[in-house]
Amino acid sequence: MFNYFNFNDVEFENLCQDVMERMLSVKLRRFSKGRDGGIDLTDSVPRYNIIVQAKHYIRSTFSNLRTSLSNEKSNVEKWNPNKYYVCCGMELTASNISEVYSMFSDYMESDRNIVTLKEIDELLQNPENSDIVRKHYKLWLYASEILNQIYNRNIFIDCESLLSEIGEESKYFVQTDVYNQCLDCLDKHKMIMITGQPGVGKTITSKMLALYYATQGYAVRYTTNNDISDMKRALSTDIEAKEIVLLDDCLGQHYFNMKETQENELTSLAQYVRLHDNKKLILNSRIKILNEAMERSKSFNLFFQEKKINKLTINMNTIHPIEKARIFYNHLVFKNVPKEYYGNIRENKNYLKIVTHRNYTPRIIEYVTLSSNYLIVSPSEFGKHILSNLDNPNDIWKSEYYHRIKEEDRALLTTMYSLTDTTIDYDILKKCFNKRLSHMSNIDYTINSFEAVLARLNQSIND
Repeated sequence: MFNYFNFNDVEFENLCQDVMERMLSVKLRRFSKGRDGGIDLTDSVPRYNIIVQAKHYIRSTFSNLRTSLSNEKSNVEKWNPNKYYVCCGMELTASNISEVYSMFSDYMESDRNIVTLKEIDELLQNPENSDIVRKHYKLWLYASEILNQIYNRNIFIDCESLLSEIGEESKYFVQTDVYNQCLDCLDKHKMIMITGQPGVGKTITSKMLALYYATQGYAVRYTTNNDISDMKRALSTDIEAKEIVLLDDCLGQHYFNMKETQENELTSLAQYVRLHDNKKLILNSRIKILNEAMERSKSFNLFFQEKKINKLTINMNTIHPIEKARIFYNHLVFKNVPKEYYGNIRENKNYLKIVTHRNYTPRIIEYVTLSSNYLIVSPSEFGKHILSNLDNPNDIWKSEYYHRIKEEDRALLTTMYSLTDTTIDYDILKKCFNKRLSHMSNIDYTINSFEAVLARLNQSIND
């Protein structure tokens, strides 16, 4: 059975829509909460021929489900549908099914109108419905156990860097139209360059694409230091070996740090991938850095102009507000934002102002839903607080840097930044940090504070 425990209520309702549409061979419309008196899915408005109620209730009890259904009985009588279905995220006993059917027998052809989790799973396990599984990433991600396999197989380079984030990031990820376009592009053309402004989701999109192909039998070659020569050596000499290469920030985070040969090395790697049917390549870069690289290297520019590699830009202004809302909702749910704060988001449609804001990015949403950041305001001010951060996004990072960390912490960050934009040897960093402290006034550099500062900054990131 697939793992459904990581689905929130909205994700489960979306899954129910796809399952029931396939099962009934009819197109269903979904409504936002509070609309149409509580109807989840229907085939027509205002005359309801078919009504489907999606009941999440994963990790819940039948008694809770029974109470919820009992409360809806009067609504069902009012709607008076020809066919009423309950799509349930629980495995029900024969007695449970009989009890639910007795409530709604006037609107059900048989107890088969009660679709249990077991029946949902049977439909999804059918290879003919693999398109639904692919559409809902949490199904294939957890069913494949690919996250566990990473620990047991040498399928990643820089594996720790990927693992340190992907397990947590996958909770908040939303399978957007941009992601689906990337997937189609890789299926057809084997290569893609994902570009966009900082914080729009290039890296998580790239990682989730790589993990999808890992579930399809591809070995994933991943690195954050972008040493193309290391990457080439890591690729199998077996032309039948299925491999996908992921280069995150492939041109570096800063144009002036780019190696003189970086564009040519990337072009060479892309050419290699083109010549091998079982290889794929995912690149991502900040759009400004990519444009500068294309200006510097004629061959690199020509490679894109001739469309030897497809380029897809993640522009948050073009992402549908529904997708932005799902990203926002995932952060609220999986970070356990208290109900009183969540309630303020719903008041006066504050959520609509947030997801349609010109400065909306997933990185800002991630920031404002951290408990250390929203608990500084009362629940009634939560919506205004988020909008204020969206109005002045640069102030977020200035405030964090100058007011939330100590001077020694800033010294360590400055030292790291001056040395590298990828990785640095621990002992070298410590030596440089202590040397910097020795030149700072009001700092007792005789105290060994390196480990304490490092631990403090690690904790601030984890929080």
